[in-house]
Amino acid sequence: MLGINENEATATDLRVIKELTENHGWKVGDTLLYQPQYSLTPEQQERFQGRKSIKPDIVLQDMHGTPLIVIENKLKDPKKALPQLRLLYSQILRPRFLYACSKERNLFYDIAWSGLDAGEFRPVNSFLSIEEVKIKIEQEKKRKQDRDIVIDSTIAGGFDLGIGKERYYQTDCIKALLAAIKNGQQKMLVHMATGLGKTRVAVALCKALLEHGLARRILFVVDRRLLAEQARDDGFSLISPTYNAAWVTTSNYKTHKNKDIHIVVIDTLEIIHQGIPGNFYDLLIVDECHRSINLNRRIIFDHFLCPRIGLTATPRIAVAKDQTKVPDDDLAILDTYRLFGCESGEPTYHYNIDQGIDEGFLAPYKVEEIKTHLTQMAEEEGIEFDYVLDPDERKKIELDTAKKLMLEQLNRKYLTENTAKRIAEEIRKRTEYGEKIILFGVSQAHCLMLSRVLNEVFNDNGSSNPRYAEPIISENQELNRALKGWFKKPYQKPYIALSVDIMSTGVDIPCIRYIAFSALTKSVGKYIQMLGRGTRLDPKTGKFSFQVFDFVGLCKRMEDNGKGSPKENKKVVKGRGIKGGGGGGTGVKGDWFIVDNPDPANLIQRVCIHESAVELIDNIPLEEAKKIFEEQVNGTDNPDIIAIKKKLTEKEDYEPSPKDIDNVIDFIRKPQVYMDEGQLQKIYDYPGGSAWDFFLHVLGIKSVPTPLERIKKGYESYIASSVYNDEQVRVLRNIKDIFASNINSYGKIDLSTIFGNPVYESIIGNFDSVNELFDDKLNEVIEEMAQAFCLKKAA
Repeated sequence: MLGINENEATATDLRVIKELTENHGWKVGDTLLYQPQYSLTPEQQERFQGRKSIKPDIVLQDMHGTPLIVIENKLKDPKKALPQLRLLYSQILRPRFLYACSKERNLFYDIAWSGLDAGEFRPVNSFLSIEEVKIKIEQEKKRKQDRDIVIDSTIAGGFDLGIGKERYYQTDCIKALLAAIKNGQQKMLVHMATGLGKTRVAVALCKALLEHGLARRILFVVDRRLLAEQARDDGFSLISPTYNAAWVTTSNYKTHKNKDIHIVVIDTLEIIHQGIPGNFYDLLIVDECHRSINLNRRIIFDHFLCPRIGLTATPRIAVAKDQTKVPDDDLAILDTYRLFGCESGEPTYHYNIDQGIDEGFLAPYKVEEIKTHLTQMAEEEGIEFDYVLDPDERKKIELDTAKKLMLEQLNRKYLTENTAKRIAEEIRKRTEYGEKIILFGVSQAHCLMLSRVLNEVFNDNGSSNPRYAEPIISENQELNRALKGWFKKPYQKPYIALSVDIMSTGVDIPCIRYIAFSALTKSVGKYIQMLGRGTRLDPKTGKFSFQVFDFVGLCKRMEDNGKGSPKENKKVVKGRGIKGGGGGGTGVKGDWFIVDNPDPANLIQRVCIHESAVELIDNIPLEEAKKIFEEQVNGTDNPDIIAIKKKLTEKEDYEPSPKDIDNVIDFIRKPQVYMDEGQLQKIYDYPGGSAWDFFLHVLGIKSVPTPLERIKKGYESYIASSVYNDEQVRVLRNIKDIFASNINSYGKIDLSTIFGNPVYESIIGNFDSVNELFDDKLNEVIEEMAQAFCLKKAA
């Protein structure tokens, strides 16, 4: 074997060899061979005419000399490198894994992959270690073994005493997924109606895989903090302590690195995924996957080289708008079926709401449409008005011109107290005192108004704080958790929960007897999700059916047939590029009584949560809340926080313990802060940040990244995960600054911005030459990237 030195090895060779030996345990001349030569057998020479031997760049082998990985360092010419790896070296040496590397990037291929994506090399950010290769080879042996895998029927699929039958479909679903995984399938989709136990299916599946050695680490992705907490406490706790699950944040990932199951909110994953090796997990499960995916997040999920399972009650198809040309890749990203490998439109497993109702696993329901006079007027001809009332002093404000608003805008910017009161009266008339109801409103302000009038209507004893109805609309996660916890108890106030969309998903409250709609939606998926809050059976309280009150005619628009909606959950895509944010019009007013929207979404609501009550402290602007938090962090006399500050000053790059993080979270909940992590995310406009991140930011130790910095970091991740060649990567890196600054400032960028700047044109070249480098598709590349980096605001 040739020696490895500057004269013989390329820069790419040296980079790869250094990383393999220093970070992943391979040894030169032992388990790492540089440019070894292998003679072909007579049979191989006959098959590969003109070749007597082969000489790959790098071969990684086990202690017995069996090739495990072949690495080709000529990726600058992919047309030559990839076929040589796949069709020549892999056929002769029979390695399990292949890498194709260049100065800028590494591509990876696993021979065990199968399915529609099996032929594609994937970008990676690291190499496999010797131990990881051994584990994956052992997993592959077990995957191919013809043996039964035991499913824990106490978690899923067993006999349900409450309904007197086995939940057979859960077992069928797990078996279908296990069969797909054993068959090497990389993408799977479970379409299962709300209330049928998707989380339990996921937990039982994870236990089976871990127990039988088919997986070592699993990532469970959700899109809301409350769903992460619910998955940890109500789901994966079922297999603890045998298998440990942890809710991973930006501050505790290293602490929980070796746990069997990581639960993560997608906003957090956007921040931390680049620091996690692509081969780290053996399975990726995406809960509510119809909501979790967009272009940028597709890149995040593609980062992980493991099977991917989507769970949803409402899979979505994507179609181009009439006469609109939309690239097929864009449609695939937004289409739940295609994104999870079900191009035929058939999920890996399907059990819908109509089956659940027919077979007695879900509660049937009836719809009662109740429209007020004002609602009918808004629906048919619109409501005209020429003045509004001030929401605080209720002074009459004359408008310059009369307005006319239809039902779709009702109770957005303008609210009608008359309609709210009529809804409250109808609910009182048609329900028994103490029955649980979810009422969906248009906006936060609308929910607040409905809550107030409902409490007035149900307040028979003149209580100053009836709490019969509570709006669950706050950005305060602690408050939402407390309210949901109280609402979940059948015989405890509040009895009515009002929500815009927080209560539409991830709410497991079987005792709900009524779902009420006071808001329209065009989304079939959202409609089914809201309806699904009532479909759970609850034998304990005698609930075997539920009622729908429709105050806006939503069920008729959805063509509800008593078992959901036959309409397709369809996303109509208008085309690429950054779209302007539609304001949704001016909302609605009635002829009778109009109140302007106080816009609570722009305030921080501070509360003190007692055992069974909520004390409202105040509603304050974001800047005021920020000031309070920062003053308390810097000036606190809390001994736990003082001790943490001392540790941070004594040791650079101090890693917090779980107790440290708990102390910080506890500190921000108490006086004089009265906030929570979700509110801090809103204050600092950083959706994936943790309390520890904001704590370090205030102390000046580690600043919360600005939107511009986040775009630049995501930009690098995008390039690393794409299959551009080295010259294309060089061009894209050269325009990073102008791209990021324009997206950050204006939310868009186009080619004229780049090539209209003589400085940038002198760096990257003229448009014609650069466009040719991208096969005359530079405009599509820039538009796709612009779409990917439109940052999400903190909720």
